[in-house]
Amino acid sequence: MNIVEEVQKNLGFNALEKIDPNTQHVPGDDLAIGNNALAQAGIPAILLGILNRLELSPSLEQLESSQTGSLMEKIFGESSQTVINRIEQYSKNTDKHSAQELEHIAAESLRVIRKKLGDHSTESSIRQFVAGNKQDILLYLPPSLELGTILQNNNLDDRTGKMEGPVSSFMHKLEKKFNVSGSRQD
Repeated sequence: MNIVEEVQKNLGFNALEKIDPNTQHVPGDDLAIGNNALAQAGIPAILLGILNRLELSPSLEQLESSQTGSLMEKIFGESSQTVINRIEQYSKNTDKHSAQELEHIAAESLRVIRKKLGDHSTESSIRQFVAGNKQDILLYLPPSLELGTILQNNNLDDRTGKMEGPVSSFMHKLEKKFNVSGSRQD
């Protein structure tokens, strides 16, 4: 089970759909509004926000939930309200509880990441975790969020990141290998 599916399952949301790389939309119209759409946009966006932070500074201390303030602000900084607004627009869910639900998703996402990394994570193990999970999460990210633009990370909005198949899978494996080995500070 990948990290997106684990967070989705733990929170009791319906299964998320992978984005079709050709149409850049979720297959079917049943996820277009409400909590399913909030989860479809929120879970991958928040996970990628966390991984983006860990890429820049490979330490979980900066995201510890025991600190004061909103988790969304810790993950997305000054862009947190923009991210919340885009997720709400995508889900057509703008009630006062959607921001609370996104905080709940953020808390569970951090819990799952901490559990997967373990208590004694190193900079190297965090970088490997980021490289090993980013591609799977990108498959679920709705492009209309333009998360890469918000986070100033063009790799997140790249359509080729959502492609699957033998050639794409091979290229993604090479990408993971070079990202991990290229980021080591040995």
